[in-house]
Amino acid sequence: MRIQLNFIRGRVATYRLKSLRQMIFGTFLLVFLLCFMFMGYVYIDNYYEIKSYQNRLALVSERFAKLNEEVFRIVEYKKEWDSLREKISLVSELKGKQMWWTPKLEALSKLMPDNIWLSSISASSTNITLKGFALPGDNWGFRSVENFVQELKEDPTFGKILGEIDLSTVARTGAENLPVMSFQLSCAVVSQEGQ
Repeated sequence: MRIQLNFIRGRVATYRLKSLRQMIFGTFLLVFLLCFMFMGYVYIDNYYEIKSYQNRLALVSERFAKLNEEVFRIVEYKKEWDSLREKISLVSELKGKQMWWTPKLEALSKLMPDNIWLSSISASSTNITLKGFALPGDNWGFRSVENFVQELKEDPTFGKILGEIDLSTVARTGAENLPVMSFQLSCAVVSQEGQ
């Protein structure tokens, strides 16, 4: 066994200093490695978290694009729906104002006396014109036309849509062996109410 003694003061201090430096260097190296590992862990953890958020963002963007298309389709459907509702409302309004002639012609045929024939019926939104003939071509035929006018005024089918009824033309026509009275009734339409 060998023992070495160092009596030189400066050399012992250098050895201790060297040993202290190595310990400090080792400690710094250990701290540096621990910091590096911690930073690596944080980086890797954040990297995967960032990737997860990017994937979620991509899914949300894709859903947003699909919803955006859906919203545009819904807006187009809404425009079509509004247009159709407007058309339906217009048709309903026009249908409500429409005059249904079938019940009116049926009522007219029931009101006609046996000695009166209609040759034409014309109608507008404000006027109905009835042209026809009455037999015989004398006062009795004229009274039949007047009675027909009165029955038109009193009839529930015509009474609610017709106002004033004017006997605008009365004339005797026909051959001598069969004299007839031609007439024209002008009826003012006061209501467009249909049945």
